[in-house]
Amino acid sequence: MKTTIELLKIGEVNQSVLVKLKKNLERSFKGIYLSINIIQEPLSLEKAEYNQKRRQYDASKVLTKILYFAQNKRFFRILGVIDKDLYTKPLNFVFGLAINPKTRIPEFPVAALISVTRLRENFYRRAENNTLFDLRVLKEAVHELGHTFSLEHCNRFCIMRFSNSLADTDKKPPEFCESCQNKLLNFFSNL
Repeated sequence: MKTTIELLKIGEVNQSVLVKLKKNLERSFKGIYLSINIIQEPLSLEKAEYNQKRRQYDASKVLTKILYFAQNKRFFRILGVIDKDLYTKPLNFVFGLAINPKTRIPEFPVAALISVTRLRENFYRRAENNTLFDLRVLKEAVHELGHTFSLEHCNRFCIMRFSNSLADTDKKPPEFCESCQNKLLNFFSNL
């Protein structure tokens, strides 16, 4: 069974970010029969999703918007990509957020969201590094998609390790540990 991950631009995001992510995701999931598609129409951001006091967007509200956008569209998975700072309570910020497929409502797809804002070196007033940025975007995308495939956080040297900081993201590998890889293959064999 061929399955497709849909990439959805939320607000203003450089198209090259999605094009590189598509290419990198195809490589990362090479052993699994997945295709990646970029949805051409971006989803706009609303004032209600922005927390003026925090100067951040509420990741839960943006993820909900993705769910309503994709409702009844029969997408296998949808990954929103945003270039705004995100938070979700009780955390100060998040790199991403995902829906657990076990708890989703049937008419809605399984969805995830990543923010690329804190993955850039210039967010921390350092010289930009595009190679490092692309790797970070890939890691966060694979991590959040892993959650949509029923994977939990992992304590091993694994892409599913929780990132509490950019240093945590940089330390973890861009692939699954053997245990998580086996769970992933099992997930796809049961589709």
